[in-house]
Amino acid sequence: MYFFIDNIKTYASVNKKGRELQLFVRQFDRHLIADECSLDALKCDIEHQIKIMNEKYPRSRPVLLDVFNSGKDGQWTILVENDSDSIVCIISYKKVLGYYAIVSKIREFTKIG
Repeated sequence: MYFFIDNIKTYASVNKKGRELQLFVRQFDRHLIADECSLDALKCDIEHQIKIMNEKYPRSRPVLLDVFNSGKDGQWTILVENDSDSIVCIISYKKVLGYYAIVSKIREFTKIG
């Protein structure tokens, strides 16, 4: 089962910590994620980076990762703790349902999963 990072939305009104986090997550835009274990590992890497940034900038308000998963798609939102209106960025992903490939001049549709 594959997943695809289909959108990373960043916000302009962030501090230096927020910009560094945005740069970190932008590197994963439009990436294919191999399986659920890898998706979870990426989420853990982002949480680890958030922890590093919270420690690097102790005078700023701490940020956290809010997680939503519907089974078909999901969203990770990096936002200021206790302030749902102060969003740093939103990472959206979708489950890949299948792919199309042409092999030896034969059209083939293969479902994944």
